[in-house]
Amino acid sequence: MWRRLMLSVSACWVFMACDMNLYQSVVKPESDRALIEEARIKIDEQDYAGALSSLEKIDRDSNELRLLRSAARLGLSGLSMWTILTDIVDGTGFNEGTGSGVDNFFDQISGAVVGEGDTRTLRLAALTESVDDLLAAPDPSASRVKNLACFLAGVMALPTVTDATTAITDTTTSLASLASTVDVTNPNSQCPDLSGLNNSLTTIANVQTQFSLILEATSNCKLLDVTGTGSELNAIEAQLAKFNQNADAGCSATPACGSSAACQALGLQCVYDALTTGSDASTAQDGQVTKCELVQNCLTPGTCF
Repeated sequence: MWRRLMLSVSACWVFMACDMNLYQSVVKPESDRALIEEARIKIDEQDYAGALSSLEKIDRDSNELRLLRSAARLGLSGLSMWTILTDIVDGTGFNEGTGSGVDNFFDQISGAVVGEGDTRTLRLAALTESVDDLLAAPDPSASRVKNLACFLAGVMALPTVTDATTAITDTTTSLASLASTVDVTNPNSQCPDLSGLNNSLTTIANVQTQFSLILEATSNCKLLDVTGTGSELNAIEAQLAKFNQNADAGCSATPACGSSAACQALGLQCVYDALTTGSDASTAQDGQVTKCELVQNCLTPGTCF
């Protein structure tokens, strides 16, 4: 059968100059490979929703599937790789950066690349989902997958720092408000109303999840190496190194964070329970930052961000 097919195709090409695609003639339209190629074409045509639809039909997982899905997801949010590159090289700072090569490149990435309002929300969600997707790829150590996850995590870093700064400020306000209604000298005092604090901690939990993802994606990554010091670090490496060193410092029921009202409130058992409930155990310098560590160790402005 295959021999007859090949002979007929060859004859068609030689004698009739047929306009046909051999690939399409021997591969079922709905096979995984056909769907991969279909998705690739749709991404080139900027039909990102169509590309995602094609990719959803694929049965077999692969690194290629994950890479295309990330490209389509980011494109659908309006954050294509071209958008990122254009935002960076259009600024005057690209020619004035003190770093070189990749460091200069990362020095120019700003939180503005994700936009504002609903656009910002969509793009950050796309970045988060893409990094998470790539880290769970069949072979996450493959250079294309690992480096793209690392790069996208770097793009996420500064917007996440902005969100973390806002979240810490709101949490500090909630803690100070709580301290004004409770005897903070008694660790076992009952907290009358934790609704304000819990609302702030919901945002903190989201930020903590973001940072955990960023730290995982940038670990053992040559594009972003946080093990250097001083001028060896580009802007994003410096920020991640500062956060990792100061935030990942454990969590205590009796924190020594100063004499502010907010810090005094952190010494309440009811607050400690709110910080640790549903969270992993906090261990200093374990490469993971819990919600409790984020609040306790980053409460003082400038410590972590």
